[in-house]
Amino acid sequence: MSRPVLRDAQLSFAGGINTVSNDYSLQPDQMRLAQNARLTDYGAILKRNGSVRTSTNALASAPQNGFSWVRDSGAVQGLVVSNGTLYTADMLSLPVASWTSKTGALSTSVTPTFASFISGGSTDVVYIADGGLLNKWDGTTLTVNITGTQDCSVIKVHNQRLWGCGNSTYPDSLFYSKLNDGDQLGDATDGGGQIIVRTFSDEKIIGLASVGSSLLIFHRRGISRLTGFGQDDITVQPEGVSSQTGTIAPLSIVETDGAAYFLSDRGAFVATEGGVLQLGTPTTPDPLLPLLQGLTPAQLANVRGVLSRRTQEIWWYVPGQGVYVYHLVLKAWAGPWIGEYLNTACFFVSPVNTGADQFVIRGNSASPYHLTVSDYPNIYSDGSTFGSADAGDTIVSVVRLRRLFFGNEAEAKAFRWSYLNATLGSNAAIAVSWESDLGAGVYGFSGPAGGSWDPSATWASTTVWGGVNSRSYQIPMSASGYYLDIALSNSDKKSVFFSRWQTQGFALGRR
Repeated sequence: MSRPVLRDAQLSFAGGINTVSNDYSLQPDQMRLAQNARLTDYGAILKRNGSVRTSTNALASAPQNGFSWVRDSGAVQGLVVSNGTLYTADMLSLPVASWTSKTGALSTSVTPTFASFISGGSTDVVYIADGGLLNKWDGTTLTVNITGTQDCSVIKVHNQRLWGCGNSTYPDSLFYSKLNDGDQLGDATDGGGQIIVRTFSDEKIIGLASVGSSLLIFHRRGISRLTGFGQDDITVQPEGVSSQTGTIAPLSIVETDGAAYFLSDRGAFVATEGGVLQLGTPTTPDPLLPLLQGLTPAQLANVRGVLSRRTQEIWWYVPGQGVYVYHLVLKAWAGPWIGEYLNTACFFVSPVNTGADQFVIRGNSASPYHLTVSDYPNIYSDGSTFGSADAGDTIVSVVRLRRLFFGNEAEAKAFRWSYLNATLGSNAAIAVSWESDLGAGVYGFSGPAGGSWDPSATWASTTVWGGVNSRSYQIPMSASGYYLDIALSNSDKKSVFFSRWQTQGFALGRR
């Protein structure tokens, strides 16, 4: 009598990573690690793209923050503040020889924030808040310390006004400008003003987000909202959204349609006009919660977040850990992204070159201090230069599946064959490693070059019907044990895509 055949499989990766639950509690579509990999919209796992440098020459010091100014003319100007100096570049003509420095001194210690708005009722400008009086850039001239404005470190446009917070003298105050003119931020003599927000006693205001008809006001502990300021000049009293959940990381706040995602010392949350929800659930725990709880207040304040519009993801940089990615469609996590992402100083989003698509621009916190276009198509190395494909540092991607028990963790099995469905571009080399309680092993192989959609394919053809050269690879194994851990890794400059894994085992009990 032959031994019973046992099978276990990872048929989807749509559940993302789960680094919190024990091995018996992971969902069938969850995995332990997606290092330098991301989820696709339909639940497969894909190696992340690499990056290209925006300029030939690096900045002299680390960027403090950056912004993309899309002008009415269609021009796109990148702004970066580094060591108190403003630098600019034409984002539609990358790469540039170097970012161009401008005259005027900004703060060297405060992380600046930016807002595109109107000066004098008619001139488009970018306002820059650096902890002191407001500053502005009009495309040719940097004006610092605008007379009559208030000290602010965070600014936001909402309902035709510029709003600011982060005043060391009035930490619980919100300042506003007159309608359609940011030059009067907080100036009560010329249409601006000050609102003391005491929704939750004297809680300091940390950050702002414009969500729907409300301006969300983030405290260290709690979130308030303000509505009614607009053309009618209706004064309303701020009201509470949450009394327990706030943030000390203003640059972790990421606005999407109708919501603001952010990080606190209690993990990742999403705030709307009506309330606040944790992203983590009992079945899909938040992987950032244990990491954030281990950060110092200074490290937590250095968390950075950005919305990747191209891929419908929120990227959060966590100091010492790299970047974790939250997929807005699947409501699932991937990561960490390491390599150059471990040294992230800033994020912002900008059209690049043709302007047809928007990319995440990342600033490096370690020398050389380059600004790079992240996740650039068909590049699988970090820090490449435009026109020199994959000339940068190799990206090592690792995917660790959930632990396979084959339906019975108390029964020993012998493992003979596994099957991987994958698309391996340009003969990418894959290392499959496995470990059980009784041993470990590794198997290496490479795949065929990636193909294209083949509408004339037949069932007898060598390509999968309607596929893009996705193949099923048979993996020989020599292992036994009560469970099996699988890792799939790639360390060359190639595209790697996984959609399904299955292992065949045999029960080792009495026949």
